Amino acid sequence: MIKAFQKEGAIRKNFMDYISLFAIIILVAVFTIINKNFLSLFNIKNLLTDMGPLLVMGCGVTMVLLIGSIDLSIGSIASCASVIFAITLPHWGAMAYLWALAFGVVAGLINGIVYTRVKIPSFIATLGAMSVWQSVAYVISHGAPVQINLKLWNFINWSKIKFGFFPLVLIVALSIVAICYILLNYSKLGKYIYAIGANERGARMAGVRINFTKMMVFTVCGIGSAGMGILLSAKLKSGIPTVGEPFTLMAVAAVALGGTALSGGKGGVLGTIIGVAVVTIINNGMQVVGVDTFWQQVVFGFIVILAVYLTVDRSSRHLSIK
Repeated sequence: MIKAFQKEGAIRKNFMDYISLFAIIILVAVFTIINKNFLSLFNIKNLLTDMGPLLVMGCGVTMVLLIGSIDLSIGSIASCASVIFAITLPHWGAMAYLWALAFGVVAGLINGIVYTRVKIPSFIATLGAMSVWQSVAYVISHGAPVQINLKLWNFINWSKIKFGFFPLVLIVALSIVAICYILLNYSKLGKYIYAIGANERGARMAGVRINFTKMMVFTVCGIGSAGMGILLSAKLKSGIPTVGEPFTLMAVAAVALGGTALSGGKGGVLGTIIGVAVVTIINNGMQVVGVDTFWQQVVFGFIVILAVYLTVDRSSRHLSIK
């Protein structure tokens, strides 16, 4: 009986290792059959460009999920950072990048402090933060997009640079993935993150600095979300107070499809690359074939549920998000 369960678990693990890759092949085939323009040179470049911002946010989300927590404020942080970047760019020039990233540090750190010190579950803490930062984005932008003046485009035109098929935005995102991979796999902080996600009580008994590690994780997530807001501002040439709203669901779906379990302790940023590719292909494909925008959110909702179902470890009794 035990061997049968072990065999079933091994089959399930092998299936999950390749399901996202199979999904990419199937999705590309389906969208190409429906509309041959899906595999056009122009659309392939669009796909690779769109992957960059989501991948930057996905790195931070991966770390949060690895400790068994969740951050629902990522979209609002991205929106607020987008507006801050557009507002500060005329006055501070290139320093606007630092101002927007600094906001991400503060927003993420506040989430971590409320979670660890005030002892509010991450779901509730970041749900409240989502409302706060979305409101801040509306207030400082007066509820309207903040256009970046044509004279300032030299500060953001780097986002349009491409090296053959590969846009510079994607190269920057992959560089961030590499940094996060090294952090997770070769640093003490990374070992702490996996330990907390796998068994927080055991990690505490082993001397792991639980609260400090969690605060660092939420801070990194805040930086990633702010980075996404900056990239979206550069792409759209404006700071839009609602630009990050749809990406909360997309980022969680991408990370979960990449194999990172919401119960924590399993996954990594390399899988997130595959998950981001799946989500980007679905999003782009639905636009190419003309699926209504509202139905796209319905699709992503089902994707999140499916991803959680496939990645969650049902052999554990402790599946709640902390």
